Amino acid sequence: MSKIKIERIVLVLICLSLIVGLVTIYQRINIEKQYKTAEVVLDFAEINKFSDSSDKELSWWFEKFKEFGVQSVSIQEETINLLIKQGYSLKAEIVSELIKDYNWEDNYSNEIITNIKDGSIDSTDAIISTESESLYNYILSGIRERYSNDFYYTYNFENTYYIVLNGTFDDVYYGNLERVINQKGDGVYEEKKVVDSRLFNIGIGYDEEKINLVKNANLDVILRPINFPTFNEKLADVYKASNEKYDLEPRLYLAHGKDVLGYPENEEFLLNYIKENNMAIGLIESSTQREHLEQDGLNKLVEDSNYNGVRVFTMWDFIRERNKYYNYEGAEEIENTMFRAITERNIRVIYFKPFFEEKGSTKYMTDVDEYERTFLSLSNRLNEHNIELGKARSIEEFHIGSKRLAILSIGVTLASVLLFIKMFNIKHRYSNFLYLLALPGALVPFVMHNIAEKGFALAAAVAFSGLSIYFLIMQIKKIMHSSKTLTNLQMMVHSIIILTISIAISLVGAVFLDAILSDVKYLLEMDIFRGVKIAQLLPFGIFAMMYLIYFMNNNEDDSLKSVVNTTIRILNKEIKIYYAIIVGIIGLVGFIYISRTGHETEIQPTNIEMISRNFMEYILLARPRTKEFLIAFPAIFAAVFAANKKSEFFAGLFMLAAAIGTSSVINTFSHIRTPIYLSLARTIIALGFGIIIGCIIILLFNWIYRIFIKVQERLQ
Repeated sequence: MSKIKIERIVLVLICLSLIVGLVTIYQRINIEKQYKTAEVVLDFAEINKFSDSSDKELSWWFEKFKEFGVQSVSIQEETINLLIKQGYSLKAEIVSELIKDYNWEDNYSNEIITNIKDGSIDSTDAIISTESESLYNYILSGIRERYSNDFYYTYNFENTYYIVLNGTFDDVYYGNLERVINQKGDGVYEEKKVVDSRLFNIGIGYDEEKINLVKNANLDVILRPINFPTFNEKLADVYKASNEKYDLEPRLYLAHGKDVLGYPENEEFLLNYIKENNMAIGLIESSTQREHLEQDGLNKLVEDSNYNGVRVFTMWDFIRERNKYYNYEGAEEIENTMFRAITERNIRVIYFKPFFEEKGSTKYMTDVDEYERTFLSLSNRLNEHNIELGKARSIEEFHIGSKRLAILSIGVTLASVLLFIKMFNIKHRYSNFLYLLALPGALVPFVMHNIAEKGFALAAAVAFSGLSIYFLIMQIKKIMHSSKTLTNLQMMVHSIIILTISIAISLVGAVFLDAILSDVKYLLEMDIFRGVKIAQLLPFGIFAMMYLIYFMNNNEDDSLKSVVNTTIRILNKEIKIYYAIIVGIIGLVGFIYISRTGHETEIQPTNIEMISRNFMEYILLARPRTKEFLIAFPAIFAAVFAANKKSEFFAGLFMLAAAIGTSSVINTFSHIRTPIYLSLARTIIALGFGIIIGCIIILLFNWIYRIFIKVQERLQ
């Protein structure tokens, strides 16, 4: 069978596999359509402090925020430290620290003193004391309800009530390591100073007054219980009892601290409660906007609950201080941040904290009109995406089975082999056997499902980006070698066709990638596609190889030996200074391009760029990617122009810039948390802008070229 017939069969099989991918994408879009309610949850402690700094009562602010669209308020369990901060007459000491005070024995009964000295009360234990009987009873009641009898002991001495909590070395919190030196500056020893204890931060109950204050404002109360790993057998039951006691609807669980309720070993009690009430489990996004904060037991809890999860965006301090930012008059940039979180990153709960006056300030911004404007504008902008402020619900569970993944993998495998053959221009008839040799790789999903997901997703991103580059190079080569000179209009038409088909090929890769990674764990970003930067770098290597073989190799022999000889010839060629300057600029741009991918590097967009991005977000359904519509897509028009003028160097240079677009389009869809419609809209809008700018570039280049020719003629 001829090579052409084999390729046709391969393309048919890829298309059949693509149909499965399109069906998967359709299913995912239906899930996304049902996931259209975002909830704003207030942090009680922050709103309380905010109210104290304003001239309005806390109840007044709750009612106002209710009018703005807020649904609920989060209230965490009271702790010893919280009670002290609230001004209650209470003393909390760690035994290892209190015995350092002179005459410490004067403050305690003989029984406590004896127990400390004989080790019955050891250095890691904590002693809580108060003269208020009602406060003592409140604390003791909460401890008895939650923890084992082995955890605490009580004493009474001269009208002072004592509660001793049984601690361990793991409960002690230390400050920074301090180094002690002698007069010569030599180190004598290092010391860790005790600054706190976990025992002062365990849950002891809820404040009924706080709960009633929230309920009176017609807002839902979201209780945030605290886990204590040492004694946690009863904590889930207490959480359930507390919701029932205060007649609360338990629909959202937000883990407090470093672990979930009941971790370790007793998480099943919480899991059962979550399943009984169909509660959504909050996954709090990290400050880098990737994945979520690590909380022990959280991922397993979500998995065991059949993925009853919801992504949560918390108002980090560096976001809250973006009032009057980027030349805005108010909190527009904070609004933009919340808007992007909801529309672009699948966030469905905003854990809201009040704004600060300005960058570097901890003073609250208390202008009620600005909060009203922020929420009204946010709500209106979300409505354009069919999202409304309301009560959040968990995302629908969805998984990609091994059989479906295997079918998708067949398409990706065949496309990868096709790219390999085209990239190295392999013409030998035995190359067809490469397809047969590669096909068994599609069985990987049955033995290593998780690895197959990421591996074939990366292969799809690279393969179809490479095929898009191949199409681009071959079309530019045709124009370069054609004896016909194109008019400006013809160049525009050719460029639009080449650009559109190149993007279409990349979109096929995006379909495969998104279908493979449409599992709910990726939508919740419990797992992520980590091949983004590799998928953006490899196409440049693919382009370099193809350019070398199809453009620079003047020998009709396409063997490896001929390619090597061509490479040696290029390396021995004299390089003009402006060539070196251009290559240096390209290298710098490439470094910035890769470094800007993600949020983990120090290279971030400039203020001018952010202002322009914000402007586009306001007027467009989706903001197009700058590197696409401003660089990569117009570069195809420039490459067509250069090829039409038979300039091999500039045609190659502009094709290299255009290669950014082939990978960028797929990269847009690589952010699995982003809804499909938004990624597609972003690409289509970028295509439209790219065509407009590209047409202008052809006219501009033609004008510059005419001037250049005239100058050359005069110099002769």
